This record gives sequence, C-alpha cells and structure tokens, in this order.
Amino acid sequence: MERVNRIASHVSAGACASSQTPGTPTQRKTKTNKTQPNVMPGPVAGQPLVVTIVGGGNSGHVCAALFHENMKGQVRTQLLTQRPEAWSNKPFVTFPDGSVQHGIIHKISSNPADLIPQSDIVLWTGPVNATKEVFESLRVHINPERTAVGTIFAQGLIHLLAHRTFGPSVRFFALRNIPWLCRTVKHGSESQIVGPKTSIGVMSMNLDEPWVKKNLEPLFVVQKIGRWEPVIEVLPDFCPIVFNPANQIIHPAVYWSMFRNWTGTPLSGDQEPSEWLYRGMSEVAGDCLEVLDEELQSLKDAYFSATGAPGCKAVIPLRERLADQYGDQIKDSSTLAKMVGTNAAYAAAKTPVVRTKLGVMPAANHRVVLDDIGWGLCALISIAERLEYAGIKTPTTMMRMVVEWHQNMMGKEFLYNGKLRGRDCADLVLLRPNDDLELVAKPPPGGGPQKWVSLPVEEEEEERYGNP
Repeated sequence: MERVNRIASHVSAGACASSQTPGTPTQRKTKTNKTQPNVMPGPVAGQPLVVTIVGGGNSGHVCAALFHENMKGQVRTQLLTQRPEAWSNKPFVTFPDGSVQHGIIHKISSNPADLIPQSDIVLWTGPVNATKEVFESLRVHINPERTAVGTIFAQGLIHLLAHRTFGPSVRFFALRNIPWLCRTVKHGSESQIVGPKTSIGVMSMNLDEPWVKKNLEPLFVVQKIGRWEPVIEVLPDFCPIVFNPANQIIHPAVYWSMFRNWTGTPLSGDQEPSEWLYRGMSEVAGDCLEVLDEELQSLKDAYFSATGAPGCKAVIPLRERLADQYGDQIKDSSTLAKMVGTNAAYAAAKTPVVRTKLGVMPAANHRVVLDDIGWGLCALISIAERLEYAGIKTPTTMMRMVVEWHQNMMGKEFLYNGKLRGRDCADLVLLRPNDDLELVAKPPPGGGPQKWVSLPVEEEEEERYGNP
C-alpha cells in the first residue's frame, strides 16, 4: 500500500488542482438537446497515434516494447508509472522463438496531467481491483471528445464502471483476455511473451469496428514472428466478459483448496500449499471448479432467457474453452483438474503466499484474491440476486461458500446473512436490485459521472503470465 499511496499523491493532487482543466470532458449538444458523441477519436491527419500505457506490470512492459514497430513508427507511446526513473525509453520483448522486438517510449511520467490530455488512447494495464480507483483519478484529465479509454483485461461489470465514471459519451473498450501469456524479465526494460493467442474478444462503447481494427488490433499482434495474431473479434455485448469462465472461477477454487485447512496460523510441512498455482491442481480444487462453472453457466443461461442478450451464446463451459484455447498444450484432459494442472501455458505461475518463519499464510491482498472475489464472484452473485428479484432463481451455493471463506480470510464483508449486503460492497461495482437487467449486457444511453472517494493504484510487480 505504500507504493499505492505514492502514486496516489501525484494523481490526486492533479485531480484536485482545479475543477475545470483543459482535460475536463466536454460534450456536443444537438438541436434536440441530446448528448451525442463526436467522430471517432484519433490523431489529427498526418500525426502519430498517441497511446498512454497506465501501469508498469507484465502486460504494460510488453505493450511498451510492441507498439512502436507494430505501428511502423506511427505511434507516440507514453507511460504513466509511479517509478519513471526505473524505466528505459527503449524496452524490448522476447518472443517464444527467441526473436526480439524493441520499442520506444517517448514520454514517461508519474503525473497524469503530463500525459493524459494529449492522448488518443489511454490503456489501463493494472489489476482489476484497482480499476475503479484509477478511473476516478484519471477522469478529470480525460476528454472523451478526443480520448478512448480501455482496459487490457476486463472482468465483472467494468462497462458500468466506465459509464458511471466518465459519463455516457465515453469512448470505452475492454479486452476479454490479455493478448498474450507474458511476464516481466527485468523491470523497466525487458519482458517475454510466453505464448501469443490466436484471437481475443473486445467490446466497446461509442467506438465502431473499423476503429477497433485500425487502432487497436495492430498494437497487440505478434507480427514480428510472422503472425497477425491475436485477431480482435468484436463482441455483440459485454456478456462474454461478465460471464467469462476464467480467472473469476479458477482462482477462487484453487486458492480455497490450497488453504482450506488454514485456521489463522501458518501452514507448514504437508499442509503447506504447492509452490505452483495451477501445476498439479488437486481434484478437490477441480471439483470446486466444476461446480463454480456449472453455476456460472446456469446463471448465464438464466440471464439469456430473461433478456435474450446475444453475447451469452459466446460463453461456453470452461472445459470447452480450455480445449479450444490451449489444445495440445494440455497433456491430460481426463478431468477438469488435470486440464488445468497439465496445461503447459499455466505451468510457470506461482502460488501467492505470505511466508513466515513458521510456515505460509494466504496472501489476502494479492490480486488473485482481490480481483476474483470482489470483482468476479460478487458481481456474478449480484446478477443472480437481481434475477431472483425478478422471480428467476439460479443456484449460487458454491459461489457464496467460496466468497464467505475468502472474505473471512481477507477481513472483508461482502455477504451478510448470505446476501450482498456487507459493509464492503460499497467498494465494488454490482448490479443493484432496482437496476435494469439489460445493464449487464450494455450500459444505458444516458446518465452521467458518479463520484467516488478514490486512490489510484498501479499494477503489482509480480510473476504473472496473464489471465488463464
């Protein structure tokens, strides 16, 4: 948290300096007095695209190394980070075949006022649980008439957060998956793409498919090794992100299974969990994951029956998704636990723990916990509670059990008497009982910014290879 507070002092100071700055969002009014977005954001003709990367974690390192060559020099890459002095302006990334690509960062700063107002694209690459704080802190600097805001990985009701923070005219995009499995080799200068992905999904607000294909797809492709991938596929709505059978069910299942015998004192000896987060996943974790996936699919089906949202059709069971996405990288497909535990793409991820002289404790403040409980399972449960309010019941027994266990470990309160009424729900973005069900798929056309007390946070520096 000390690192969080340091960057917070920079961003919050800039945000509070004035209520009207050159970056304050503006909107154009039509004769009918309805707010309308202008033309698609982008550079002035003949000028390079200005992209600001926010966050200096694994995916931020890869972006900083890819953008310049991928765009044939027609991009100006900027980096907002708490540690400008730790960065080289010529970072590089190594591909699986050993080839190397060098990037150029034109400007590095810890002050958003130096970078955000002149940006065509602002790309948040940090942890999901910090998105709310960062969006609110950047809001005063964002001009939606010029700048598109996006996340390199989205989860939960991220689109509602963007709509409530930046307003209905925001140009927003959210990638369903990180474009590659990647890691940082040397902070500030070197990263590695462990494996590219053939395709990823994106959903947007006030941005069309031609803009996505022209401005987003070229940024992330691994064309250096002779491939134009990942191809970006535009999703029909946000349901494939909200109901994504990925981190939000995998991490809670595996972490609960590893620490289910923890009673508040360090685990040691045979009780100490594996060094590896996914490798050799236990059948206990696999059974829990099976049920979480069943509940997620049931929830998605109930939502589809209630709304007909077409994006629900793109949400397939976890087994099918793993087989489609990783194929022959999975050595044993006999059980779901084996599929995860023998997936070569997952093999290098380590289990986050707090190590003491007496053994290990669960890492309550790690993104594996924070991202996928508050911003994953709690968001899903809020949709289930909204459906129940409409007379449609869907099972969330395992989801609630896992959230209860995690919140006790975290010292948080999301569920109270089995319902999302806990004191810490105010920190989350949830579907409320009186919200329209359609908000899960798409935000409303009107509305405005909603203010929150906030602190900006930057991505943790850790061994992490991307989202599974």
